[in-house]
Amino acid sequence: MHKIISGGLFIAAIILSPLAVWSAEANALLQEAEAVRAQELSPAAYNAAKDAYAQNWTDKADIQAQQAITNSLIMSKTFPKLIESRDRMHVSGAIDVRKDLAERAEEAFSRVVEAVEAGDMRRARKDSENAELLTYQAEVVAAREQLTRPIAKALSDARKEDGNRYAPKSFAKANEGMKKVERLVSSNPAARGQLYNESRNSLESAQTALEIGRFGKQIKSKPETAEVWFQSRDGDMSAIAKHLNLNLGGAKSHDERVKLITDAIDQMRSSYEEQLADARKQINKLQGNLAELDDTRTSLGQARYMLKLKREAEAKIAQLATLFDPSQVELFLTTDADVIIRMKAMNFPSGSAIVPATSYDLLELASKAVDLFGDRVVRVEGHTDSVGNDEYNQALSERRAVTVKEYLDARFAESNRTITSVGFGEARPIANNEKAEGRGQNRRIDIVLIAPPIPTAKP
Repeated sequence: MHKIISGGLFIAAIILSPLAVWSAEANALLQEAEAVRAQELSPAAYNAAKDAYAQNWTDKADIQAQQAITNSLIMSKTFPKLIESRDRMHVSGAIDVRKDLAERAEEAFSRVVEAVEAGDMRRARKDSENAELLTYQAEVVAAREQLTRPIAKALSDARKEDGNRYAPKSFAKANEGMKKVERLVSSNPAARGQLYNESRNSLESAQTALEIGRFGKQIKSKPETAEVWFQSRDGDMSAIAKHLNLNLGGAKSHDERVKLITDAIDQMRSSYEEQLADARKQINKLQGNLAELDDTRTSLGQARYMLKLKREAEAKIAQLATLFDPSQVELFLTTDADVIIRMKAMNFPSGSAIVPATSYDLLELASKAVDLFGDRVVRVEGHTDSVGNDEYNQALSERRAVTVKEYLDARFAESNRTITSVGFGEARPIANNEKAEGRGQNRRIDIVLIAPPIPTAKP
């Protein structure tokens, strides 16, 4: 009986093993097709491949899957602006703003896809002109709704509270910001990083005008409120003075109290600077300036410098830890003292380089970390998993890195930060690409804050 069962299992293994192989091969080809967005860019061939695999018509299925991959790559290389415009249209929620326009844009896009699948590139290029126009119109309408309308509403709310009278500078700044966003939406809706930064700044100014307007009206209707506010302000200064061991009793006015506090802070800073200067003199006496500079060229000097950088970075990382949800953003220190901000929850749409609207808050948090390391060069790195075409993955990683760089460029436009970007494709995995969980970890954006170089002695 044992032999019969064993024999039966052996025969079953022989019969089923080709199906298992076919299943693995089918899965690999379909994954590659999905990685290049075949469901959207070559749906007919992709669906034909899935149906053929389901029927175990492997040869036919392989041909269709390969065709889907080829068609998708042709679409990506020939019509990249159209695809990105369509992605922005979706990310902006155009379907909820102007459903009719979004649907017309989708129909036009589908005609381009159909022409490519039919091998008629002449028709595809012709149809792409109308598709580009419609997707552009849809994304502009959606971007206005998403980025301009909230500012207009905030300004309207501020005006109702007389914010334009009590906070004319903040109100004017918000109003001018709204006009700038409107102009940018119309002329270059692809500049989403700059658009989000301008929109956020304008909203903050409008909110400031609103709050000041409410306060002004409150004082007008209830003059006694001014005394409460004045006492509260003095209470805040008294709390600061207490921490400075400073007595404000002799100050006769608010300006005098402010001067006493600022003078105390300046004196404290000066005292610390003098202490540091004395410490440096003692170090120079013991070691000599020249010996100290020469030592940086040795491995011991490098180790000391690296240790100093790491300790400073560790303290800042600990300071930032409370800002970030570890499941969304991870901060860690490399052996070279570089700081990596790993954007774990930066979920780009499949095959797209368009930042989802929900990820801009995450980027703003990351910007706070970049702010804290003000002396470091910033490098944005794009990474993908190993599924799909190598060339496609490399280009996708580069585009995603550039998109995040553009946001940071706009965010730090006034501070002249050095920000670069690079794509590594699938070349630098941090997890096993054989498993879905590992592939998810490998698809990532890293913002690297590069450690300052070791100083060298002047000749």
